[in-house]
Amino acid sequence: MNLGPLALSSGLLALLFGVIAALATAGFLHRRGYADTGNPLFLILGLGLLGARLAYVAGWWPQYAQQPLSILNIRDHGFDPLAGTLGVIVAALLVGWRRPSLRRPLAASVVIGIAATGFAALLACKLTAQAQAPLPTLQLGDLDGRAVDVDSLRGQPTVINLWATWCGPCRREMPVLAEAQRTMPQVRFVFADQGESAATVRQFLQAQQLTLQHVLTDENLQLSNYYNVRGYPTTLFIDARGRLRDTHMGELSRATLADRLQRIEADLPPSPAGR
Repeated sequence: MNLGPLALSSGLLALLFGVIAALATAGFLHRRGYADTGNPLFLILGLGLLGARLAYVAGWWPQYAQQPLSILNIRDHGFDPLAGTLGVIVAALLVGWRRPSLRRPLAASVVIGIAATGFAALLACKLTAQAQAPLPTLQLGDLDGRAVDVDSLRGQPTVINLWATWCGPCRREMPVLAEAQRTMPQVRFVFADQGESAATVRQFLQAQQLTLQHVLTDENLQLSNYYNVRGYPTTLFIDARGRLRDTHMGELSRATLADRLQRIEADLPPSPAGR
């Protein structure tokens, strides 16, 4: 989602909405004579985020185990919402148990904050479900200058990575996507460079010693405009019907890529062994 010039993920916006609601509730109650719960709320939020991260890492441990340092890279948006909510509740109970004067205002602030976050997240999910845009009828170029019809990509679950050679996070996540392309032939991975020439892209790939298939150039930012993308890297997850099922803005890790792929791999045809 875009907030003016800022491009923020829907999950982050939902969290910010909940935090603002909780702090507003705490301030309202403090003005009416209750104890100030502002600082405890930040502590509780931090513990909740820690729990959400640890639970997500545990759930996708095989992927994180391949690169243990990626556990510290929270830019991949790898958090478990349910674990985070439970962490906030447990932390609030512990703070309330140690400081009885905070119990009522803290309970009200936490409940309203969780409710506001849930409402915002549900609204974002509804809007995303309604905006499952089909693949556009436009043409991009490959590195040999041939025209490629984007809507011809339907028929197979597809991941379209919008990137640029100057983008640091794009460069960091590229090996993860390249590995997935090699090991997951059932999913089509497309690398659509935004705003640069084929010569620039080819030179970058050679310098980085990257061998990729389905590399396209989008010099006029047609895909970015069609999908309303304002930040890179942005990865689009398209089902076999050509419908957008999910968007990930920011750097992908092996875990978050595997997580998002679950949402389009359900469209894969059954294997002969499973029939």
